[in-house]
Amino acid sequence: MTALEAPIVAQQLGRRLAVWGGGSVLAGTMLALRGSSPARRAFGLQTAGWGAIDLAIAGAGALSSKPPTAASLSRLLWINAGLDVLYIATGAHIAVRKLRFGGRITADQAVGHGTAVVVQGAALLALDTAHARMIAG
Repeated sequence: MTALEAPIVAQQLGRRLAVWGGGSVLAGTMLALRGSSPARRAFGLQTAGWGAIDLAIAGAGALSSKPPTAASLSRLLWINAGLDVLYIATGAHIAVRKLRFGGRITADQAVGHGTAVVVQGAALLALDTAHARMIAG
């Protein structure tokens, strides 16, 4: 990969992350406000929160003045992919075990929050691995 290609991949990733984040904020907010069950409202709240973070990360990347090298971007994406797997496992654990976090949430809310973390982690895993593979050629 040439020095020019890594910044192009980073820009593509930033745009796709912004689209995913924006969609997550919008859909999540709608579900959080109008969901027909505690699980759906919790799913929406968690989704909107992850979307806001995704938007912030995409924005920070767009404002960065130093373009990434292929090696640094690849390393970052593969580290993120590992973290994404942890998010998926954690979300599944919360949803399946219906963790109540000391009574701060209900079992139904745990299912919604955990499921949303699984969905967000899976989407980020797809983005990170796809773009890491683009760099690898």
